[in-house]
This record gives sequence, C-alpha cells and structure tokens, in this order.
Amino acid sequence: MRFCYMNGKYTDPHKTYIPVTDLSVQRGVGVFETIRTYNRRPMALSMHLERLKESAQRCGINMPLTMEEMNEIIREGLSRFEEDARARPYLTGGDIEMGGQFPKGRFFVFFEPLNPPDERLYKEGIKLLPIDMERPLPHIKSINYLQGYLPLREDPEAAEVLYCPNGEITEASHSNAFMVKGKEIITAPTSRVLAGTMRNMVIEVAKEAGFVVIERCPRMDELPEAEEFFITGSVKEVMPVVKVGKTIIGKGRPGPVSQMLRHLYLQNIERWLE
Repeated sequence: MRFCYMNGKYTDPHKTYIPVTDLSVQRGVGVFETIRTYNRRPMALSMHLERLKESAQRCGINMPLTMEEMNEIIREGLSRFEEDARARPYLTGGDIEMGGQFPKGRFFVFFEPLNPPDERLYKEGIKLLPIDMERPLPHIKSINYLQGYLPLREDPEAAEVLYCPNGEITEASHSNAFMVKGKEIITAPTSRVLAGTMRNMVIEVAKEAGFVVIERCPRMDELPEAEEFFITGSVKEVMPVVKVGKTIIGKGRPGPVSQMLRHLYLQNIERWLE
C-alpha cells in the first residue's frame, strides 16, 4: 500500500500531481524528511519536523501549514498501515520566487511500507565510493540528490558515495559517517554536515556505553588504521562499512562496535518513539 497526502486528502500517488510551474520541478527547490515507525509508532517525529522547518527556513520556503498540522497529517497517514511504514513529507518552493524567497510553499507527504535493508548487509557490510567534494548545501536536507547518484556509475557495487573534500570525510550521500579507532568514535561536526536524527541518537548511546565521541572530520589517510567504519540513517539505523573505495576497513567484515551500537539503539528506542 502506498498513498499520498495533498491539499487535505489522502490519495493514490499515481493520481496526485504538482504543477510543472512548481519550483521543485523547474529549479530543484524543495526539502524533505523520512520518518519511520517501530511497532507502528513514529520515531522522533517532532525532531524530524523541526529539521524540516529549519531546512525550509534556510531555503526561504514559507511553510503553508503549522508544525501541529503536519504532525497530525503524518500520524494519521502512518496509522493506516497494519505494519511498519515510513512517511516522507516534502516542502517545495511552490510557484513563486521573490528575491530568493518562496512565499507560497507546497506541502505533500508520501506514505509507503518501510522496506528496511536486507539483514544480510548488517552481517556482510557495504562499500562506499569516496569522492573529492562536499555535499551541496550540507545544512539543508534538499531534494536534489543528483550529485550523490552520478558518481555511482563508476562503481555499481557502492551503496552510497562518501564525500571527502580535500581528504576530509564529512558524510555519505544519504547518511552520517563514523570512524572507530580504539575507544574513540570520530564523526564530522554539525558545522560541516547535516545533523542527522540517527546521528544524535547513536552519539547518545555511544557515550552512555563509555565511548569517547570526537566531533571532527576523520581523514581518508586514517582509513587504513580504522578498526571500523559505519553510517547511520533513519531506516538503515547503524550500517557497517567494510570497504571505502579500494581501502578495506579493519578485517573486511563488520566489527563489534557497529553491531553493539545498533543493539543499544534498538534497546533504547522507547525514549524516541512518539
């Protein structure tokens, strides 16, 4: 089951349209979030909506609905599933641009079954493709993912690109990135990357477990010394990375830290469910 919310109605997504005049179509102006459920309860819904609002403000998009109205729309849509699902709310630039501002933003939500990653990936790990550039507009969760897709033509085995401007590892195209060296977990600061909701949760449980979390950009030349590497995201949770480009991480298989952090996160999800 998949459906969409727009203009007060929950409808078939194949029968729901935005006009070609919308600036998301014409200029790629738009932001979004992904909100999943556990046992049919939304995970960190308020946090996601707050970040959606911040992204919209940074873009100059005026929100057509209040936070409370968007919250209710998403809760209602997710409640229609009998299994876990995800909602992707979008705010587009609408049809009008005025001096870099978009006064009549357009809101819609896409609802679909959760479709989490195959559990095999957590046991085998994934590969990332490093590229020497920074993610465009890193503090905005923009709908424009083209720069993260095009390089994957070079390496079909890679799950995502890993942005590494001047050798500094910032983030992956869909995820925050973490390097493990001993009892230290190193990740880029939010001055350089999007403040992921899963990023915050993993840092929280890691500190509680006794790890030292260092917020700096790990470097590509540190990868051969890394014991583990992993990425985080709302649906993928904590995903181990066993290869970055041609560099094998650790022993080439998922390590205990990423597995433990995923376990701790799942043990503690009640504190973030709404």
